[in-house]
Amino acid sequence: MEEQEVLSTLRAHVAPPHASDQTGNATEAVTEPAIDPAIMASLSADVWHSSSEVGQLNPRNPGLLNQAIQSFKKLLQRSLNWYTRPLQVFHRNVAQAIEQHGQGISALQSQLVLRQNQLVSLQQQLLHLEHHNSAAIALEEVSETARLAIQEQQSPYVRLFHGLSPVVDFGCGRGEFLELLKNAGIESYGVDSDTSACEVARRKHLKIVEADLFQYLKQLPERSLGGVFSARLIEYLPPHMQSEFIALCSSKLKPGGRIVIETINPDSDSPFGRNWRLDPGHLHPIYSETLRSILESNGFRDSQICILAPHVASIPNTGEAGAHSGNGRGGEIVVQPSITSAPAYAAIGTRT
Repeated sequence: MEEQEVLSTLRAHVAPPHASDQTGNATEAVTEPAIDPAIMASLSADVWHSSSEVGQLNPRNPGLLNQAIQSFKKLLQRSLNWYTRPLQVFHRNVAQAIEQHGQGISALQSQLVLRQNQLVSLQQQLLHLEHHNSAAIALEEVSETARLAIQEQQSPYVRLFHGLSPVVDFGCGRGEFLELLKNAGIESYGVDSDTSACEVARRKHLKIVEADLFQYLKQLPERSLGGVFSARLIEYLPPHMQSEFIALCSSKLKPGGRIVIETINPDSDSPFGRNWRLDPGHLHPIYSETLRSILESNGFRDSQICILAPHVASIPNTGEAGAHSGNGRGGEIVVQPSITSAPAYAAIGTRT
């Protein structure tokens, strides 16, 4: 085999694998090397065969003339042994070199395949992480929208607690109202039994107590709180615990302390209000008249009902009793024509 044929064969069969296509996208994992070991073995065998043919005589037909020519060739063969022997050695060395290089190329090709597969795996992991991050960002955006909506509704309550401390948010959740109080410079903290919600609130650098609200209230000193806030909590309590919760809050509030309890409105004609019974989570919605009566029976004066329909529209005046606007009767403010238009309401009272 000629030298150029050997080089052409090597160039044709030695090619590196590609880690990506022309668009830069990850390709499938490589399982076989680009060069065929059988081709390298065949190439080496051809060179070995060429080595054995160096200086060899071609057979001739019988006959005196052919015998004479063959004898002359043998004489020349022996006389040219000094020339043919190095060629044989050269061919053997070339064959051995091809075998060794073939083994080296196969080893390098195996490493390239391994690295290619690792690259494909890393690219797939990167795509997975990008997808995961996109989902996390979308979830964070939804959570942020919900947080802002809650704070928009609850922000008018903040001014009811100016000059009062400390203010406790029972069932504080992720701390939306606590953020509003903190921004207003009002000393406050939250109590909740949900570990994950408490952790979210702590990441906002809010003061959180993870505890059962009844156990926590019972161990508080009498007349130690300036204000109590609770949103969408009381409807989860059985009736006797609703009364107990308000009684405990009354005993822990300082004179002049204020309580604000926001809850769903079972009187509402809105879809949520009419269908609250279909939601197993809201066990015991409490009517505004009942909640106001419980407040008054536990020492809260100027108890008022603030209707929220569909957003916080106004907050009752916190001055003297009756010094508020609206068409309600006996201290009840009706922002909309009737309470049946409000999906939620808030009961507000001041401790005597």
